[in-house]
Amino acid sequence: NEPVLKSQSVKMVLELITYFSFSSRCLKIPLHNISITNCMLTESDLTHLSQSPKICQLKGLNLSGVTLTNFHPKLIQSLLEKVAGTLEELNLNLCGIMDSLLTALVPALSCCSQLRIFSMCGNLISMAVLKSLLRHTDGLSALRIEFYPAPRESYSSLGILHQERLAQLKAELWEVLTDLGRPRKIWISPSPCPHCGEDVCDHLNPNI
Repeated sequence: NEPVLKSQSVKMVLELITYFSFSSRCLKIPLHNISITNCMLTESDLTHLSQSPKICQLKGLNLSGVTLTNFHPKLIQSLLEKVAGTLEELNLNLCGIMDSLLTALVPALSCCSQLRIFSMCGNLISMAVLKSLLRHTDGLSALRIEFYPAPRESYSSLGILHQERLAQLKAELWEVLTDLGRPRKIWISPSPCPHCGEDVCDHLNPNI
């Protein structure tokens, strides 16, 4: 099984895996999957992760629940660029991502040529930036399953979801996909889900 990491200290965990891998003569390095969720990371952690030779063949990266808004976008860009040739699944759910950060990450995301699954539910993204993301990722031919948050315009100023407005926005997104012409399975997930109350859910059928 590939190692899955859950820790507040990226550097410490990578060093421990190296130690135990060598001591057990089981050299399963580079890592193929890393999960660092629901914890606080420092810029040093993110820098160490992006510079580590152990992620050169990374296929799965899960940073769900890690607040990314305090990092300089270039740190996250560097990480995505490092794994762009191998990454197949990327989870950025509930990372506090807003328009400015996502816009900065789009060029790096567009280079993830092997990406098959991308999820970023529970973030506050405008309709304009979501449309731009769909257009920029259209060139990723392997991308088949995508989970996005309901656009910011779906909510009132008090954070209340308007279902009719959401339906209108989904129709607009469908027009974008139709114009692009490539079949894609996309979920638009309000947070919280009106059906189950979860911030991130995938129990519904693709809805655009």
